[in-house]
Amino acid sequence: MQSTSENGIAEYNAGLFDNPEVAEWYDNQQLYPAERIILDQFRHAYAGKRLLDLGVGTGRTTKPLLPLVGDYIGIDRSQPMLALARRNFPAATFLDMDVRAVGQFGAERFDCVLGALAILSAFDHEDRLAIIHAVRSILAPGGYFIFSFHNRQWKRAGGMPLHRRSWHPREVVNSLHPQSWINYLRLQPSTRRTPEYAILADQAHRWSGLFYFIDLAAQTRQLEAAGFEIAARYGENGRPIEENSDTSNDGLLNLVCRAAPQPS
Repeated sequence: MQSTSENGIAEYNAGLFDNPEVAEWYDNQQLYPAERIILDQFRHAYAGKRLLDLGVGTGRTTKPLLPLVGDYIGIDRSQPMLALARRNFPAATFLDMDVRAVGQFGAERFDCVLGALAILSAFDHEDRLAIIHAVRSILAPGGYFIFSFHNRQWKRAGGMPLHRRSWHPREVVNSLHPQSWINYLRLQPSTRRTPEYAILADQAHRWSGLFYFIDLAAQTRQLEAAGFEIAARYGENGRPIEENSDTSNDGLLNLVCRAAPQPS
């Protein structure tokens, strides 16, 4: 896979996940601790209602949601992922659709939008802001946007394979693989750091990911500018957190946001 610039992040990551081997790796995975807690505590946000599942992949989140929602739609661009999702959940509606196109659903089409596994991190800055605004437009008044994102304050954000904070057996094995270093070094010219966000190589799939990282305060500002209010915040392990919480051990952060009333 070739290197990329920031403007090509979305296409680069789409190519990364449009891979049968990667799809098989994701198949049959379970919810993460924070996801289980959020979906339990905010069941009222989606039970019996209209839900859009962004970057649904092989249907990891479809399994717990499908029996509970009133109208379920999952979207993804990866053909191998969609093939497995449709095989696993033939009763569900899955669309071959780019997340950047969700505005096409029309105003107030959904009551809840889910963006699990940091799907928005696969896009560059301008695309990410546009997606957040589009999600707000397709949500009914008081609707919920539940999503996770790569945390820039994580102590390992922007690190390299086998850096001093990653001495865990599985990571050591992956970090010693030559392809991890090839991928990491190849992506370094495409990384970027700004006051608001960073584009960083990530350890996913032997350091082949190139993702958007942002801290909690900056992410909150983006959401508020788009017309959202924060209902709850969770660390990677599912613990509730506040705006000023220490999140240095959290690779992903999770937010539950509510569509604020539109100005009259």
